[in-house]
Amino acid sequence: MELKVDQIVRGEITGLKQYGAFVRLPNGDIGMVHISEIAQEYVKDISQYLTVGQEVTVKLIAQNQEGKFNLSIKQVSKPEVDAALYATQVKEFKKALAEHEPPVEVQEEIIRDIAPKKKEARPTQESLIAWLGSAKQQIGEQERHRQWRHRFYEPDWFQTEGKSPTSPTVNTSDTDESF
Repeated sequence: MELKVDQIVRGEITGLKQYGAFVRLPNGDIGMVHISEIAQEYVKDISQYLTVGQEVTVKLIAQNQEGKFNLSIKQVSKPEVDAALYATQVKEFKKALAEHEPPVEVQEEIIRDIAPKKKEARPTQESLIAWLGSAKQQIGEQERHRQWRHRFYEPDWFQTEGKSPTSPTVNTSDTDESF
């Protein structure tokens, strides 16, 4: 397996030093994760984050002139970790199938069967409960706002017998035109 910079692979921790961790890559080479590339926060003691024999997902960030890789754990996102784990599982499964020597077509069919299928996007119960709570809160706020507008623009003293307020009327029969 040929490795390239920016590739994400699974490896095994083979050694820990104060300045970094050594990782065996899928092709058998050893790369190093510098202490500054282990976690997003400051790492004082590597052994609090990693142990020898632990499987990790790393990103190949550089390759020196001797062909050794500099690695990073903190630059790998969760989806990339999942994808690398899945690729490793498929590779191991293919290897196990090859030992039993079924035809290649059978191997590919089995792998298609175990591949994750796209699930329907259904909301979870928690998300529905949260949505219902926010909807109730929004309805309550709208009702309070409506009541406030009603009190501000149509005060009780202004309404008479359930009629809406109207402009005052002028009685023209009582006007004095002698002025």
